[in-house]
Amino acid sequence: MRSISRCFLYASVVALVPAAMSSAIAADYPNKPVTMIVNAGAGGSTSGGARILAKAMEATLGQPIVVVSKPGGSGTKGAVLVMKAKSDGYTIGFSYSHNLAFSGQYKRKKKLFTVSSFDYIGSITDPRISIVSLAGRGWTTLAGMVKKLKAEGKPVRLVYSGGPGRLIGNAIRRDFNIDTKIIRVRGGGKSMQRVLGGHVDIVYTGGAHTPYTDAGKTVVIASVDESRNPDYPDAPTFKEMGGKASTTSLQLVYVPKGLSNAAKAKLSAAVTAASKNANVDKLFRKNLKMRILNLKGSALNKYLATEEKLYTDLIASYDDKK
Repeated sequence: MRSISRCFLYASVVALVPAAMSSAIAADYPNKPVTMIVNAGAGGSTSGGARILAKAMEATLGQPIVVVSKPGGSGTKGAVLVMKAKSDGYTIGFSYSHNLAFSGQYKRKKKLFTVSSFDYIGSITDPRISIVSLAGRGWTTLAGMVKKLKAEGKPVRLVYSGGPGRLIGNAIRRDFNIDTKIIRVRGGGKSMQRVLGGHVDIVYTGGAHTPYTDAGKTVVIASVDESRNPDYPDAPTFKEMGGKASTTSLQLVYVPKGLSNAAKAKLSAAVTAASKNANVDKLFRKNLKMRILNLKGSALNKYLATEEKLYTDLIASYDDKK
């Protein structure tokens, strides 16, 4: 009987060891540098933003955050690396949410991932995607551009650097009944050079246009969001002009599925503090005209589920015929 009691006690202690070790590790987190994977090329506004965000988060975490650029596959290469990483809090990702809600399913026989493939720490900005044109072209809205180009017998030439830009080009063609030529380039900087050089009519973009728009070289002619952008209130939404499409996105920090709640809480505190950091505000809000938005928990999960459905419906409505 005494032997049975000893066996039971031993088994109970052994069972408690992993939980105790896990709690100790979580309490000690982070005790070494953290890697932040950004699914965009080095040198662009996304990669640059990730570095400024990482530096701001370091102040709360007390450990360096090493930013690693992993572009490719419309943002899916970096996302897959995060998804497959060990869920110990030492690999995190920084991404536009449309790379997770849209790119993993677009033109894929089998989805690479869904928004439920990851855990989420918090958002940092609402980029508010726009359609932007070179100034002085004879129009100030998308509808005005369509009218002028139709009268001249010309197509709309749209450039984009990723995400659902092709679908927006298709939406312009179908909803506004005008031919379109859609061009993809790598990086927001290159897409802006196409517009500035007069090689295309419009660009589908987040914040890359801001310095040129502020300087009067380019003009926002449409908001692709559900509502007008308060920074460019004269630019109507697609739906106001008779279109049906809209796209949304957030910039956010995400992690492999299964990260401990304690580690999530520490990362969340770091992201929240970073959202109030002066350098973060200077880049994202003042320079790129993005709205600082720190969604987390159920509010962020609900946003992402809604966004994923929006893109599923957008693909069904505007994808090129397979």
